[in-house]
Amino acid sequence: MLFTRRQFLLAASCTICAPAIHATPSRPKVIVVGGGWGGLIAARQLAARCDVLLIERNAGFVSLALSNRWLAGLDDGRRLRQDYRAAAESLGYRFVQAEVQGIERERRQVVTSAGALPYDWLVVSAGISEDDNALFGEDRTAAAKTRQLFPSAYTAGSDPDLLKRKLAEFSGGEFLMTVPPAPYRCPPAPYERAVIIAQSIKSRRLPARLTLVDPNAPWPGYQRVFSEFFRDQVNYLPNTRLRQLDPARRVATLDIDEIRFNEAIIMPPQTAATLCRQAGLTGRDSVWAAVDPRNFAFSGDDRIFVIGDSVGAVSPLFGHYPKTGQMASRMGQIVATEIIGRLDGKPPDPALPESTCFAYLNLDPPQVTRIETRYRKRGDGALVQSISQNRENNPQGEDDVWLNARHSELFGPAARL
Repeated sequence: MLFTRRQFLLAASCTICAPAIHATPSRPKVIVVGGGWGGLIAARQLAARCDVLLIERNAGFVSLALSNRWLAGLDDGRRLRQDYRAAAESLGYRFVQAEVQGIERERRQVVTSAGALPYDWLVVSAGISEDDNALFGEDRTAAAKTRQLFPSAYTAGSDPDLLKRKLAEFSGGEFLMTVPPAPYRCPPAPYERAVIIAQSIKSRRLPARLTLVDPNAPWPGYQRVFSEFFRDQVNYLPNTRLRQLDPARRVATLDIDEIRFNEAIIMPPQTAATLCRQAGLTGRDSVWAAVDPRNFAFSGDDRIFVIGDSVGAVSPLFGHYPKTGQMASRMGQIVATEIIGRLDGKPPDPALPESTCFAYLNLDPPQVTRIETRYRKRGDGALVQSISQNRENNPQGEDDVWLNARHSELFGPAARL
């Protein structure tokens, strides 16, 4: 990756002035970029053997797995935010809040706003980015205005308070919400959020309608809920793309129609994190990271691993792993095991990840779906995916038990449970 002279001078000066974040020379230096589910578990598991530095641009962790529940009033928000520094101190790795500006693979260093930091191993867990070009082309003004007025609240560091305020202040009219084309982060999350908006419209008796524009095939469980419980509140448009958006006029152009709206949540198409694309970690003609599907090593450098939402297709049979928090954490565990095995001269046979997630199908009456995804290798080595969905019409807090266990994995004793 190329850097300006100013970036190199800044990196050099910060390296001199910030010695406190340098690793000790006696242990391998591992840098983990990104404090999401994958980065946190990798940092924790590697800390016993390596000098681990977690770099994250945000001061604290915001749990997207809780945000929809909190919006719906089903969670008090106590667990919504976690402290990175407290987790690092508790679990034996170091944390620095900084912006990552690039990766110098030849020098094995990460250039950040806190300096140029060397590594022996690099784990990139930088999440996803949203592709504004798909809607706005080169119109940066329209893209910025849309992010300001109609944010997705779907990426790390996004402020859930803004979305909660938006929903509370909505008093009527057309509420537009878009779903990204697959693959995208946390597959059921947009539909769960649509249920929350529809329930708010219904319970408050607002003169309003939610139009849900979905470029993907319909999700049968949610399609049934929209039809059965929210016939008057939701206009669900599966297999329909948002082609253009005029945020100033509040007009959305779909495949066959235009919609004028009063309020909106716009979720653009998603790609690998900007860092992955800028550092050349994506595949040819792909917006996703190119990795070995067995251990998530970057195809062009076996000292770099990419985990989490940025990972590209891993199987010709189903394409991508689901981009969920638990999937990212399992990737982090696999990478930590791989690095430790290599240090011991015994590279392991990587385990296959799995994913579990919970989502509300309906709030009144309460209905929860549990989605479990498991994997096996076929005889020719290709990965096979199996998905099970179970609906619970009388939930008893199973999702709370699951989420507390995951937070304990990520944050240890520092977790707010």
